Amino acid sequence: MTRQRAPLYALLAANTLSFIAEAVSMVAIPWFVLMLTGSYAQMGIIGFFTVLPRVVATFLGGQVVDRIGFRSASVVSDALSGLSVCGIPLLYASGHLNFTWLILLVIIGAFFDGPGATAKDAMAPELAAAADIDLDRVNAFFQGTRRLSQFIGPMLAGFLIAIVGTSNVLWVNAVVFGLSMLLTLVLIPDVQAEARAGATSGSFRENMLFGFRFLRQHRLLLWLAMTVALMNFLDAPLATVQIPALVRENYGGVERVGILLGAHGAGSLLGTIIFSMIAGKYSRRKTFLGSFFAVGLTFLWLAVAPAWWLAVAIMVLMGVLGGPLNPILMSIRQERVPLPFRARVFGTTTAIAFVAIPLGQLLGGVLIEVTGVQLYTAAVAVIYMGVVLACWFNPVLREMDDRLVKEAKGFPVDPDPAVPA
Repeated sequence: MTRQRAPLYALLAANTLSFIAEAVSMVAIPWFVLMLTGSYAQMGIIGFFTVLPRVVATFLGGQVVDRIGFRSASVVSDALSGLSVCGIPLLYASGHLNFTWLILLVIIGAFFDGPGATAKDAMAPELAAAADIDLDRVNAFFQGTRRLSQFIGPMLAGFLIAIVGTSNVLWVNAVVFGLSMLLTLVLIPDVQAEARAGATSGSFRENMLFGFRFLRQHRLLLWLAMTVALMNFLDAPLATVQIPALVRENYGGVERVGILLGAHGAGSLLGTIIFSMIAGKYSRRKTFLGSFFAVGLTFLWLAVAPAWWLAVAIMVLMGVLGGPLNPILMSIRQERVPLPFRARVFGTTTAIAFVAIPLGQLLGGVLIEVTGVQLYTAAVAVIYMGVVLACWFNPVLREMDDRLVKEAKGFPVDPDPAVPA
């Protein structure tokens, strides 16, 4: 391993560890609540507070990440997430843990997870350039490790809970956060030391709205943000309503819901691996729009409620075809946002994408109830493909193939980092 590639590999490893820890927490903490209270309603409340603080913190915390630096923000995030996890078994062992304390600790952990993930994403372009690896390929690795974490984490949590008990799993989880923190602290340099000075001048309100102003003046990023928000809105009910309804009406037992969702997850991991092998060889625009159109076709195929084995294959294919989408989006965003402003703009675009998800789940559930799951799925497919066809003729999206970050042996800073008016 060359010295220039070591920081990039350390970032990938730290990213994987922190996402595994988050995935374990998503299983272990609700299960702990169930053991402690026996209440499904309180499990739902805990689930709510594992998501909402992260969305808010991702949006509001961007200016803090830009001010203190990506490396420092990542270290602090992992440390505080780990400490919040430690607090649960500590209070439980001392007999002071109640539901209010549990909610507070969950909010703290979720609040710091979002900015930490933003900080890790923001370091990728400079470390990829120093390692002389194509940015699209690096982002495919990032997405692949996240998919792998989401696959490994829940299984690891279940296995460990059965062996060592829920409270001890949370200690293990804290150690994993600690390892991610140490990797970042020891092996990853501060890529924005010179660019950070003065990056977050202005009031809190001005910095909070900075991302919206930036997107408004950069047409490609604005169009992509709106497109992703729309697609997330359409996708939102897939796991929570569409697949369960499709299985209930056509395929039988609830265990088949897990099989279909697992097939989609496996396909997504495979898709990012395949894309990492071909990244940089083809047009980003054509790959991005082609992937979206193909995903729409799989929705249309699923709408006819095919034979069970074919439905499983379709879900795998849907995941594979969607593999290039997030890496391409990440690369374009990383290339076009000047380094001093990266966390604020990333936080805004992530918040826009996340806000569309609960809205889509709410409306999607109502429409599936009214129209039926197969008609709804067919309508989603038609809208998907219609949006892609409209995007094909949008001249702004031709800018997707302009690669703006130059490869260099050092850590390049984007030129002309002027704050948009």
